[in-house]
Amino acid sequence: MTKKKIIIYLTVFIVAVWASAVFRNIILADPAKNFAPACKNVVSPQCQTYVLQISAQKKFDEAVQIQKVRIKENEHILKFYKSKIVDKCLFEMDAKEAQNSLQACIGTQKGLRDYFLLKTAEFTVRDIFIDSLAVSQIQYSEFKDKKSAIKTLKHMQKILKQNKYVTNRDVMFKILDKELAEIK
Repeated sequence: MTKKKIIIYLTVFIVAVWASAVFRNIILADPAKNFAPACKNVVSPQCQTYVLQISAQKKFDEAVQIQKVRIKENEHILKFYKSKIVDKCLFEMDAKEAQNSLQACIGTQKGLRDYFLLKTAEFTVRDIFIDSLAVSQIQYSEFKDKKSAIKTLKHMQKILKQNKYVTNRDVMFKILDKELAEIK
């Protein structure tokens, strides 16, 4: 082998090792690995109970950190549910129209599956809403960080705008608007 080939192979090897380390540490990293055992699965009810307990103990840093991960994980779950729904036009309907459309074909396998997936997606949006409100309140009240609180609420507004099928969406928008007005 020539020196040129050895340098090329060595460079390729170093880049491959570096790329695998980056992939393992950044892309495959578990954001919940440093959380308490109750929050190894951040979307579980035990984790929500744990967050309430530590919030009562005024451990707001940990609570916000867990809830931010919960929001991201619920967003991933929401995307998954939405990808499994067959009738994509349901996403453009409001809650009443989507309900009527699903009721018309509830007897079919596709209609029943879409109904349960849409309701589960709606429940996931509500979880994101509740966690976003809690995070923004802690950011504003405890950390005195208006920018982050506003950013959290605006992100939730964006999620609500993308999910027209959510029941009580107007009420959620009013709550977000009220919270934003109090912060500003």
